[in-house]
Amino acid sequence: MAQKLSRNKRKAVGIRIKPKEGMWINYQLRLRGITHQKLADQLGLKRESVTKIITGGRQSRRVETALYHTLGYLTFEAMIAAAVNSGKEEV
Repeated sequence: MAQKLSRNKRKAVGIRIKPKEGMWINYQLRLRGITHQKLADQLGLKRESVTKIITGGRQSRRVETALYHTLGYLTFEAMIAAAVNSGKEEV
């Protein structure tokens, strides 16, 4: 089972949302009918804050946690791994 890492440790090892992963997260949210505004409302934040986090401009443990729970992953790292590996075909 993947170990949860603190935000500082994730940052140190480079685990954060990058633009390509952000696009994948946006796609997954759209498939589920969830907008940035809806997620922001659930967290008591502004839509712009959620958007900045999903696009990789900022980090927020609270939003990252909400994202991986919403998308059905056990950890943030598992969600990012799925995003990184999306579209790759095994040969």
